[in-house]
Amino acid sequence: MKNSLMWLEKPACFRRYVDLDLPESASFIYRNSNNMVPAFQGPNAAMVIGYDAFWESQDVVVVGDTTAGRYVLVGAVTAFRSLSFFHVEKRGRIVGVEMWQPSIGAGETPEETVILEGNDWRKLLIEYAGIVAEKMNVAPIAGDAPNYCGYCSWYYYYAGVTERDLRENIGLLSEHRETFPTKVVQIDDGYQTFQGDWLDRRAAWPTPLPEVAAEIEKRGMIPGIWTMPLIASTASLVFHEHPDWFVKNAAGEPFIFPGWSPPPDHEWVCLDATLPAVEAHLTHVFKTLRSFGFRYFKMDALGFCMPEGRRFDPSATPVSAYRRGLATVKAAAPDAVFLGCGAPYMASLGLVDHCRVSQDTMAAWKGGSNGEPRNSDPTSAAICVANAWHTTAGNWWMIDRYFRADPDVVIVRQDKSELTCGEARISALGGIITGVVITSDNFSKAAPERLAILARAAKLRLRNPVPEKWEVDLWPYCFSGTVNGRLAAAFINDTESEKKFDLSMYGLAGQCEELLHPMGRLGGVLTLAPHDAALVVVL
Repeated sequence: MKNSLMWLEKPACFRRYVDLDLPESASFIYRNSNNMVPAFQGPNAAMVIGYDAFWESQDVVVVGDTTAGRYVLVGAVTAFRSLSFFHVEKRGRIVGVEMWQPSIGAGETPEETVILEGNDWRKLLIEYAGIVAEKMNVAPIAGDAPNYCGYCSWYYYYAGVTERDLRENIGLLSEHRETFPTKVVQIDDGYQTFQGDWLDRRAAWPTPLPEVAAEIEKRGMIPGIWTMPLIASTASLVFHEHPDWFVKNAAGEPFIFPGWSPPPDHEWVCLDATLPAVEAHLTHVFKTLRSFGFRYFKMDALGFCMPEGRRFDPSATPVSAYRRGLATVKAAAPDAVFLGCGAPYMASLGLVDHCRVSQDTMAAWKGGSNGEPRNSDPTSAAICVANAWHTTAGNWWMIDRYFRADPDVVIVRQDKSELTCGEARISALGGIITGVVITSDNFSKAAPERLAILARAAKLRLRNPVPEKWEVDLWPYCFSGTVNGRLAAAFINDTESEKKFDLSMYGLAGQCEELLHPMGRLGGVLTLAPHDAALVVVL
């Protein structure tokens, strides 16, 4: 049978190759994903002798030799018009790194890049993050800021949330301010009629949004709201009234792609942020929401907002159009906090205040069954506490350098949950390391020992976390840093067996205290059960 598929000609894009002069024993590779997908496990390559291989990374890659203590970082430091992608090439040994920028054509100025060399791969990533932040105009982030605590309804009620549910939790949060000092209360997905119609409410939300925001404000908390600012579904009013506002396919029709929402919101389109009418629309929506009292905006599905296609401005690239859209939204509410979710990291820098650095979570250690919505997306099976923690751990070097890093919600509850107390402590550790502690737990149903874990997450902060151990095919299991100026380390046992840690091997000599359980004073050895975490400080 004759195949109907044909090769398509793609325009040449900018490419560059770095020839690496590394020993044959070099096998260290730190790879990264440019959004919250946990695509790459571990920094080392399990080398197969005699076979050529390629390893993919996005934004940045570090290659090196652990024996000689020699590492090379190759990374992009800007993303104004294109993302950057990397291949580490092995031909008998690791020989080089190829980079390409798909949106940069012949004769166009490429995104800036950097090559760094040193004897500590962690210091290279920290230096790299500082260079990127400066180039991308990231505002300085206060290193001593308290934990940013908040509430969103999603991971308890999902899209079935009602106004009554939210009001009940507003009252509970107000009552528990000493236990959990809630700063922001975010109305999540479920209040709107259709995806894209952000100013409309469904029947389960009878009260006008300004009145709901005013109640949150009256309780001493910041009103927040969830949107997908550049996305709409084909069921939405905005799409039916303005089909010409969206990125188009080669035939000049709206480019439609599958989203994660259930029908009728399952088919999505992306607003063309280069169109003046769309700019006016975005400005109106977010100025209106700000006038309602909302000062915290979760911008979701940002990874869907850079499709290839036709736009009003023919010189725009997917990345430049995306940044133009975010800039329009931010300008409409300049005093608000913007959280990016599913965001392409570098393309979002300077335009988001907080950003998700983890995979989605849920109230189960691995792919549970507690009633969360499922769809046909194969990545939905990866939604769990384990992967949320692993992705956060892999992006440790972005914390307070790119943005305030959001590890997704901290889940500690035992109701509507499959989590053990140890697994709840690992979830809490995500907030302790990043300093952003958002929860969806219902305080009226969570057991006292579970709420105690959340209270510790709200108050404890491991600052300047750095992985101490990261081995082949494993995620890091120790992060060093400081807690209230004292030398400290977080330990994670994500295995199925008990683990013992000699604290002196991690710079924790002398008398120590464990704070997360809390275990109190420790000797020289920490013993952790499977799926558990601890936070140890030097006395």
